Amino acid sequence: MVENFLAYSERHRLQAWSAAGCMILLIAYFDWQLFENISIGFLYILPILLIASSLQHWQILVLATGCAFLREAFNPLNGQPGAAARISVASGAFALAGMFVRELNEKRRLVMRHLVDLQEQMQLRAEAEQQLRVLIETSPLGIFTLDSDGTILIVNQSAKQLLGIENDALESEDIRPFLPTLDHLLIGPDSSETFKTTIECKGQRKNGEIFLAHVWVSTYPTLSGRRLAAVVWDASENLRDREGTGLDSMMSTSRILIGAMSHEIRNLASAALSALDGLSGVAKVETTPQFQALASIIRGLEKIASSGVRLASKRTAVVADLGIVLDETRVVIEAPIREIGGGIHWNIARDLPLVQADHYSLLQVFLNLARNSQRAIEEAVTKDIDVEAALEGNMVVVKFRDSGPGIVRPDQLFRPFQPGAHSDGLGLFISRAILRSDGGDLRYEPQSEGSCFVVELWPAGKERTND
Repeated sequence: MVENFLAYSERHRLQAWSAAGCMILLIAYFDWQLFENISIGFLYILPILLIASSLQHWQILVLATGCAFLREAFNPLNGQPGAAARISVASGAFALAGMFVRELNEKRRLVMRHLVDLQEQMQLRAEAEQQLRVLIETSPLGIFTLDSDGTILIVNQSAKQLLGIENDALESEDIRPFLPTLDHLLIGPDSSETFKTTIECKGQRKNGEIFLAHVWVSTYPTLSGRRLAAVVWDASENLRDREGTGLDSMMSTSRILIGAMSHEIRNLASAALSALDGLSGVAKVETTPQFQALASIIRGLEKIASSGVRLASKRTAVVADLGIVLDETRVVIEAPIREIGGGIHWNIARDLPLVQADHYSLLQVFLNLARNSQRAIEEAVTKDIDVEAALEGNMVVVKFRDSGPGIVRPDQLFRPFQPGAHSDGLGLFISRAILRSDGGDLRYEPQSEGSCFVVELWPAGKERTND
């Protein structure tokens, strides 16, 4: 009731002040005209209490003093000694009562403001919880929360579908039959620590089917113990695609390598046959068993090499998006270059056309060139790599420049099994063979400082040439 009174007097100040003024006039009139031997001046406290909640401190003091003087003016004791004391006591009493009401109203305001803030916070929290529930329920990823015993607390529909339990409740179930690794994270030796990590582990559906689970895990403390939140993704399809693509890329590269080596072997075999034909005119040499055996070996080697060349030539025409391949190269190579204190700068022209090349084989070529540049700048004072890609004439050209010491013997490049070369010098040999198999090429461009390798690619849809 007091709250309602204070709230009313604060909201309706004009009415409250008018009522207080009328009350003061009535009290003064009755005290003057009707009561000669007694004083009703104590009733001045009522108008003060009525409007104190809407007054400042000094206004309460002025009103209290005014009411004290009116009380003394119509008091039967007026004119007798002690008037100053009576006025002081009455002013203090009226002022204290008004101050109490004002402070009470201030506390009410603070409580109301706190309640409003609390209601807003509760509403915001409810909205946030609703958004979180919507996010969890509509997420295509399986989401779990577990308590310290490995019991499922919260699970979304995607997680139920992932585990093959769409129509049954998973809450309060044990996670161990489905994802045992999560339970191990909760009860492991480092269970007192909070951590965030990503793991790949075995998952099992209700029907016993095994799948590869990719899990984002984080733990958090609560009053009831340590808990774990997990976001789970079925990576089985991705694993199959990755391994299939890797196998296809490996087989394609192997065919290219066989073809390149067979090409070299066939050239050597042809040269050996020419030399052997020159020896056939020497007396008695052609008829010897050793000569006949050597001729058979060389001709057999030439046939094997020709078969390898024909095998490598049986390739399906493919098209790659050069921009995507360069982006993937950037993701893989930038971090290692930063680790050695180097910098890599990309100058890629816009609207590059599709190129005639296998995506993963081209990525392998770019990574090989980038890693060669990385090794070249490791001991250099200036550690910079520049990658440029643009359309030059009929070809798409990609250049890898570095600030390393340069190439000492450029004429020895692209030859396999070079003494002192990294990985037996096969990297550049295979890279050139990959590019040439699609009509492109890889060449070295002399520089005054550092080195530059140039990749030439045919735009998709244009007639290509092969060596």
